[in-house]
Amino acid sequence: EALAIVEDHPIEQVITEDFITKFEKAAHLYQDRYLPLCIRLTNEADWINHGKPTTPKYSLQSSGAEKVCNPLGMVWDRPVVTKHERSDDQGKYYEYEIEGVMTSKVLKRYGWFTGNCSSRDQFFNARGRFDEGDIRKAAFSNWLVNAVTRLAGIRNPTPDMLNRAGLKVDKIGAIDYSGGAKTPEQETQVISEAQVKRLYAICTTAKVDASRVAEAVKERTGAAAFREIKKKDYTNICAWVESGAPEQPPKEGGEARE
Repeated sequence: EALAIVEDHPIEQVITEDFITKFEKAAHLYQDRYLPLCIRLTNEADWINHGKPTTPKYSLQSSGAEKVCNPLGMVWDRPVVTKHERSDDQGKYYEYEIEGVMTSKVLKRYGWFTGNCSSRDQFFNARGRFDEGDIRKAAFSNWLVNAVTRLAGIRNPTPDMLNRAGLKVDKIGAIDYSGGAKTPEQETQVISEAQVKRLYAICTTAKVDASRVAEAVKERTGAAAFREIKKKDYTNICAWVESGAPEQPPKEGGEARE
């Protein structure tokens, strides 16, 4: 006996001129109004460019995800936190995994999402000093960003989309994973707002007067304020402050980290 496929709504009945007209209108509202409006809730410091100058790839940070949560009614129960002990040919390490369901009451949709961070994370190992709590919090931030951006549909925005939302892409911080030589333009780029805030936080944690740091930085690098610090000097300055800001001023050079 031959098998037959029975459709509740055959495609010729669903894809009609009326459907296409309504769908085009919905797509216009989504692309030209909804997405820019969601992104407009954030600012340049809430994004990071993980790509290259010719092929940028913008990712929302946890600070930006938090700003989108309330307007879209994002809610969640306590997520599940799991610590994995792992090992390979490079030795032992651990990874925190966060998983849970997030719901947008405004968009009327929900999903199950995961987030993770391991003790081999590039950022923390570049910093040289971190504790297990840092890894756990970073895993939660990763979960939050994954959930919010996927539910809201704002992953990987184009430069044009960011511009339409009122953000200036040239003010968005970038991460250079290559470790290679920097162009003259890269050498003169200043740190982002998020990096300025991080430097102030390091001063507080290390119990070092921020004004004394500012004076030393100005004497050594010529930067009149934290926001004028060049990315090439940022890492060494942070390391100097974390060590208690000894009399020896920070060295010039060093990759910038968020």
